[in-house]
Amino acid sequence: MINKGDLLISTPESLGDYYFNRSIIILTEVSDEEVVGFIINKEINYTLSDLDNKVLEKGIKIYSGGPVNQDNLYFIHKHPHLIDNSINFFNDLHWGGDFKNIIDMINKMKIDNSSIKFFSGYSGWTYNQLISEINNGSWVVVKNKTNYLFKKDIKKLWGENMKEIDEKFKIWSNAPENPQDN
Repeated sequence: MINKGDLLISTPESLGDYYFNRSIIILTEVSDEEVVGFIINKEINYTLSDLDNKVLEKGIKIYSGGPVNQDNLYFIHKHPHLIDNSINFFNDLHWGGDFKNIIDMINKMKIDNSSIKFFSGYSGWTYNQLISEINNGSWVVVKNKTNYLFKKDIKKLWGENMKEIDEKFKIWSNAPENPQDN
């Protein structure tokens, strides 16, 4: 039913959830026991250089990966040849690796926002818990045919997906995140 690389897209039924409201999550680990992923469309107001003063590049954004272990930084990238100890999870996407190596590659301008994404925290479920949430209509699983992860205008991605997923969700595609802004 779900696989590594799949996207979980929150439905309007989960609008009341603080973390997962209008979220798109890429799954990096799926087993009979647990499922792990990262919210790819929720930028936070910090850059990597705010968190590590050794980083020379000031424009590398941090995203809220989810509610678990928010004091840890995680990353997904396309550079297994440059970043030691990374784990391939889908096509050319890898997660984790040697953090000092990444900082060095960023400072040498061999890695930028177009091929790496940093996350504060992650999203995690037991396998059965997530299947239950999918069956209850909180999530739609989309096979990752196009790599959304490094798309430039990722803020519009949830609304674009609502238009495609189901006719009943179309009205939500242009609705403001905060209904009082309507």
